[in-house]
Amino acid sequence: MIRKLNRIFQDYMREKRLKFGKWLWDRKENREEINSGNFIENNNIKSILFLRYDGKIGDMVINTLMFREIKRRYPYIKIGVVAREGNAQIIKNNSNVDNIYIYKKKRKEIVKLSEKIKKDKYDLLIDFSEMLRVNQMMLINKINARFNMGLNREDWQLFDISYNYPKGNFHITKVYEKVLNKLGILNPDLNYDLQFSEEDKKKVNTLLEKINNEEKFVLNPFAASKHREINKENIKKIIECILLKENRVVFLIGEKSKEKEILEIIEKYSNKVIYPALDNIMETAYLVKKSDWIITPDTSIVHIAAAFKKRLIAIYRVDNSDNNQVNKDLWAPNYENGKQIFSIDLDAKFGEESDINKFDIKEIDKIINN
Repeated sequence: MIRKLNRIFQDYMREKRLKFGKWLWDRKENREEINSGNFIENNNIKSILFLRYDGKIGDMVINTLMFREIKRRYPYIKIGVVAREGNAQIIKNNSNVDNIYIYKKKRKEIVKLSEKIKKDKYDLLIDFSEMLRVNQMMLINKINARFNMGLNREDWQLFDISYNYPKGNFHITKVYEKVLNKLGILNPDLNYDLQFSEEDKKKVNTLLEKINNEEKFVLNPFAASKHREINKENIKKIIECILLKENRVVFLIGEKSKEKEILEIIEKYSNKVIYPALDNIMETAYLVKKSDWIITPDTSIVHIAAAFKKRLIAIYRVDNSDNNQVNKDLWAPNYENGKQIFSIDLDAKFGEESDINKFDIKEIDKIINN
């Protein structure tokens, strides 16, 4: 009861803070008239700043298509990205990104960051947030780009250009395509663009030297939410399903915090199941690229697999809520070799998080063994 009351109170206070923040920061010092036609060409856009301070790895993977498509048509445009330490790894070697600015939560750090970016003088700022927090409003205001673009910002003074989600069920790439269309870039290539350093490749290549002609499976059972993580029982079922055929090896991946749990699982499988102990997301992405099959409930790994059109089994939940029918399309693999299977948790009440472990192992068996 106390927890429920606290949640109600926090929701109430959040709404008040956001209203106050909007009152404080929703203004723009110098507003320019937008020339019609091709936005980039007719408004002399020479630099674009992307705000990806949400820290989401999967979203940054998708965003790489925009960097490439802009540079492909307008190679002179400077591209900057505001990112967290984690998702900045995705673009650390991206030849289409000129500047990476690391976002930290503390207000003092945000003010310093905004001053630094303001000196670099960006023509266009693009924000992807559904809900702007107060510090993010402040950041956008202080950067003072010539033009600001955001999602559903028609009633904001801080934004010059607003874009909306497409109608009906759609894949997330359609949102990025819509933004590119607004910039004057039509018929873009919607494939993702992951680029690796030699250092990223080194550990994975050394690991794979020990693997002969075996079919390589990457199994990632973990996700950002515990409700989307595959439990030990199902991890073992998937491994045993994979190893029904000979000449296969499984790379069971997870963060360092999961190492003990992973090692306990794999000890009975001899050298057929390997914990690769990779150091960063780009090493993991390169292992995905070099493998034959990917199995995961995590959409970050889904998008990485999609970048290389790998054979993929993506495990999704059918939630007892209105959002799921959108989410299963919005974050789908979206390519022929990317297969979805669904966990149906009949015990979950409406609006509750459902358990991803209610999937049928026979569906995985059918895809990989038949």
